[in-house]
Amino acid sequence: MLFFGCAVMQQFYPQSQKTILFLIIITLAVSIVCIHEERSLHRSWYGLLLITTSVSGVFSFLEGYILSIVTLTALTMFLFSHIYSALRQVMQAKTVTPNHIIGSICIYLLLGFAWSTIYLLILEIFPNALCGLQEQFWLTNLFNAMYFSFITLTTVGYGDISPALPVAQFFAFMGSIIGSFYLAIMVASLVSIWLAQSHSD
Repeated sequence: MLFFGCAVMQQFYPQSQKTILFLIIITLAVSIVCIHEERSLHRSWYGLLLITTSVSGVFSFLEGYILSIVTLTALTMFLFSHIYSALRQVMQAKTVTPNHIIGSICIYLLLGFAWSTIYLLILEIFPNALCGLQEQFWLTNLFNAMYFSFITLTTVGYGDISPALPVAQFFAFMGSIIGSFYLAIMVASLVSIWLAQSHSD
């Protein structure tokens, strides 16, 4: 829903950055509420990152550069923390259930979203890092960054957006490597768990 919402906003309301930021904050808040009560440390960590993202994101409308970097850094850390937690749950599973399959898909989507925040962070520091993206507020570039991230993650690469600096090129090829290896490893893992489960039955 977040990805679709960003696409709709980009298509019909290109200047609606506040709405996109609101959608991101709501999505992150829901994910924190869903954390089990006994994982208070995880909830506190995610809550801190969410507060940082919210406060710096709101104020970055007034004061661009530094707060945008703080927002994107906190958001990137939040996403990778969730990826790590979800990956542990999926990889430690003893049986294959629909929840684990959905979890595997969510991890892949989170990887693409996390990589898009990395690209946006690079753009804040090096405005000419990606050919095809204009130098503007990061929320305005969010959907285009997600588009480039998933196109790179799936190794499609249309060429309309391309990395122009070494740091952007590094994260681009790392994204394609991780995307390819994730699919191969995750499919092999789920198949092996399913085979072990069927033999035990």
